[in-house]
Amino acid sequence: MTFDQFVFYINHQIEARFSIKSQGTTENEMIEVASENLQNKRLIRFFRPLETSEPRLKTLLVVGINSSNYLKDVLQWAALCKELLLDPETADIYLAIMWTEETQTSIEECLRIEASEDFCRKFVLRPNETKESFVERTFITKVDAPTPLDLGQDPLISAFSVLEQEFAWFNNEEKVKWREAFSSGTSSFDLFNTLINNQSESNEAS
Repeated sequence: MTFDQFVFYINHQIEARFSIKSQGTTENEMIEVASENLQNKRLIRFFRPLETSEPRLKTLLVVGINSSNYLKDVLQWAALCKELLLDPETADIYLAIMWTEETQTSIEECLRIEASEDFCRKFVLRPNETKESFVERTFITKVDAPTPLDLGQDPLISAFSVLEQEFAWFNNEEKVKWREAFSSGTSSFDLFNTLINNQSESNEAS
């Protein structure tokens, strides 16, 4: 995976959930303060679509390095970018690091970098990790809304449907008996004796 492919995927995922800010004076200044050693770098500034009047911008710095020797330059860039921001945006700056050119690094090294929250929160592409898995660990991934419950549906109908498929003895007569039992206000212990134990005795007798 190339650095451009990595950035493209991240950018695409951000677009699915946020609105990306166009390049402006602040963004240009952030790019300019980066060390010349950082050849692979991108700056993405974005906000939630509902925040249209005065949106609170999030800042994501994406960097590709081929040696841990460049980590100092990466962290310095993050620190300088943070200095260019005003509160509360200083709390919303993030750093994504990718190892390029078949660079071999350990999972321990990646975790060590992520564990430090100096200047900003960090996410590091781990050995053999896909771009999809990487994004799922971050805040930019799109969260699927849970399926709403149908509050108008009788839960007994669903339960009875399952029982009917599993047990041949659960016929219409049994359904009536069970519904009456659940509607009687009987304790759970008595319900168990009435429905389960009695059914077991009936099965043994037959």
